[in-house]
Amino acid sequence: MNRLLNEILSSVWLIDNERSAYYASLIHTLFNGGCINQGDLSIERAKSRSFALSGSSPDQSFGLKDESIPAGSIAVIPIRSEIMKYDQECGPRGTMSIMDEIDAVNSNPNISGMLLLIDSPGGQVSATDLLADKVKSSPKPVVSFVEGLCASAALWIAAGSDRIFASSDLDRIGSIGVMLAFADLKPYYEKLGVKFHEFTATLSTDKNKDFNDVLSGNYDGYRTEVLDKINEKFIAHIRECRPAVSEDALSGKMFFAQDAIAAGLLDEIGSFQSALAYTANLAMQYSNVQSKHNDTMKFSAKWNTLRTFFGFTGDQAEAEEMTAERIGQLDQEMAALKSRNEDLDASLQKESSAKKQALDHLAAEQQAHNSTRKELADLKAEDAKAETIADKAADKITGENPAKAVYGHDKLAEQFLGK
Repeated sequence: MNRLLNEILSSVWLIDNERSAYYASLIHTLFNGGCINQGDLSIERAKSRSFALSGSSPDQSFGLKDESIPAGSIAVIPIRSEIMKYDQECGPRGTMSIMDEIDAVNSNPNISGMLLLIDSPGGQVSATDLLADKVKSSPKPVVSFVEGLCASAALWIAAGSDRIFASSDLDRIGSIGVMLAFADLKPYYEKLGVKFHEFTATLSTDKNKDFNDVLSGNYDGYRTEVLDKINEKFIAHIRECRPAVSEDALSGKMFFAQDAIAAGLLDEIGSFQSALAYTANLAMQYSNVQSKHNDTMKFSAKWNTLRTFFGFTGDQAEAEEMTAERIGQLDQEMAALKSRNEDLDASLQKESSAKKQALDHLAAEQQAHNSTRKELADLKAEDAKAETIADKAADKITGENPAKAVYGHDKLAEQFLGK
């Protein structure tokens, strides 16, 4: 089966009913083997291609993958025609590809914001909520510019923008709701002799029950179990993103631009240039906030260093007023302390060098002293080896004959022997 035809017939849709009628003739053409004009396909592809505009020179455009995109640029992302989950051969990119582009924009430091160009009746439910959440949660500013129609799924996506512009008071916005439209082709094929058979496994009692009920004309089960649940999520998103939305706008109505403003679905009517300028202004604010955030992070690191250095407690740090003047004073004090530390380091190096020289000299003196002591010890050892006999005047005792020296021990011996 034709891929587009399969998508049309197998999906639940968030689409304006006026455009859904178009699909009846398209389905008929595709069923009969017809095809879409190739020239139309190339036009659709060109219209859906995203690009970036330089903030300093808005007339200059770049591809989103161009490495030469200048800083401060704005990404322009078209969301035109029917919204499908995947890229279609008929031209429009799918929501999955658009989400990839938004991620690429948010990760590119040279792109500061994005502008969605919307002219769409809506489309498939599948993945629309994911793209809508991606727009709402984008850290960089997002602005939507409606240039004709912003209905159903397209409004679900645009609602998360920071601001929604319309190009004309004849632009139409709304159709908040969910629908299922299908054609029962059995009678057609049965007339051609086709016989249909359908049966399920023994335990698959609820298999295809909702859809078979729909085929038999009983719509309540599918409405409450499928369509209502999708619609609840759709409405909750609109209320969150557009708090001023009127209850009257949540029933599926379409509004011209002025009435859409009154209903809380639109912010203003203006030109593409005014929407681009608004986006650029938000982008500049975003860049300034990011710069301040980076400065704050640097300041926090510096303040933690200062607090640690000066020994501030948590309470002292809380009480200390950190003005720019005070930070300047602290910087000067830190510079003076740094210079003083450098002087002390130099003096310490000088003293260390002198100390080393003194220790070296002391070691040399100690070595010389040890050498002298060794020499003295050697001399004493040599003296001890030599036998010397010397008169000891203190031992001499003068006898009767002074001319003859008499030793004390001789005198005692003579007395003992009786001589």
